[in-house]
Amino acid sequence: MKNDSKISIPLVSFSSSRERWEPGDERGEKIFLSNSYTRISPPMELPDSCYGVKIEGACDSLFLPPGCLAVFSKTGATALENIYAVGVQEEFPFLGKWMQKETSEGSASSRRKVFMVPTPMHVPDSRVSPIAPSLHQAFLFKDFANPGKLRVIPVSKILWKHPLVYVQK
Repeated sequence: MKNDSKISIPLVSFSSSRERWEPGDERGEKIFLSNSYTRISPPMELPDSCYGVKIEGACDSLFLPPGCLAVFSKTGATALENIYAVGVQEEFPFLGKWMQKETSEGSASSRRKVFMVPTPMHVPDSRVSPIAPSLHQAFLFKDFANPGKLRVIPVSKILWKHPLVYVQK
């Protein structure tokens, strides 16, 4: 059943020309202070704390055509097409598709296959792996602003990762 009521959500810009936000701000939360709002009529109920990003230029995703409004949630939700708005320490936020996540919870054998690093088992008389376990914890994103570019971002550098919950074309 279609929800005919309109809701207002803030419009946010991830542009580097924004006056209120510079890379390096504490947690990058100033970017969400917006006086600009838009009204949308989504066909389903949206999670709390949503905001919209207008896709103005070319985006390397068929799911987000130019001119559409991408709606992201600050709360936990399932991402459409695995697309997220991502805030990274000392960088401007970007839109991207989450391709892979490496965690310390994964098996050691799969980690060796991905990174091909020597482990204590491969280095005689070694007691400690030459690669810190924290280096294995990273997110791999396809950056929509830079076609063909994959970004590997350590988990410790991620400030926030908001899932795409709705697209108004």
